[in-house]
Amino acid sequence: MTTASKAMTILRTILSAVAQYLTLSASLFWVGPIVVALVVVPEFAQHVAEIHLGMFDSVAAAKLAGNDPLRWAFGYAKIAGLVLTFIASARFWWCRAHGGRWYDIRRLAWVRLVIGFVLFMAIGSIGELFALIADRKAPVAVSIVFSLLSLPFLFVMLAGLFGDRITPMKALIAKSWPWLLLLALLLPLVFAPLSWLHGMNHKWALGAPDAMVWALMIFDSLVVGLMASSVGAALFVAYDRFHRGNAS
Repeated sequence: MTTASKAMTILRTILSAVAQYLTLSASLFWVGPIVVALVVVPEFAQHVAEIHLGMFDSVAAAKLAGNDPLRWAFGYAKIAGLVLTFIASARFWWCRAHGGRWYDIRRLAWVRLVIGFVLFMAIGSIGELFALIADRKAPVAVSIVFSLLSLPFLFVMLAGLFGDRITPMKALIAKSWPWLLLLALLLPLVFAPLSWLHGMNHKWALGAPDAMVWALMIFDSLVVGLMASSVGAALFVAYDRFHRGNAS
């Protein structure tokens, strides 16, 4: 295979992955609405509380209500729902492709899930630990190196989440790099612009008529749902392509 043909194969793989990622991100709303509701419902509940507190009446009111305990209580629920939707949406697509029920936690590979999570967090945090031990800020190179070294353990964690007990640990750590790069490409494609839109919705709502505020907050809840579903889609697409390639 020539260099040009290899490049074309890689490009087709990337474009195919991007198309699948975009399709899954959007289609979860009608294929798996319960999964999206895990974050949309608490997000909208927080918006109801914000409107009740008069947060969108003015800039001054927004600053005052931003620290209100009621808003923060709903905010914690929203954050929990966001993380849960990341996990649930990724597992939803995995189970749809490979069988099983996404909510059946008995099918998880718990040992891999825990090991992957612990090592991913521990290795990635060595830069911060360096500052505590050496009493000075870690060199940028140290933080970068250990952040990169932690990445394969994200796939170990995903293997646990998907109940993949077959793929060897060595393959998860040593052969996942191309698919980790794919994941890094996919994650911001939808999440980054929607994150900007999420912030702008709150700005547009300031001082707006009540009807527009409600419309914007309903729309914003759906935006957050799409943000969460896009992360789950990216995790699934990257890992599933790695898994299929490793199994062939």
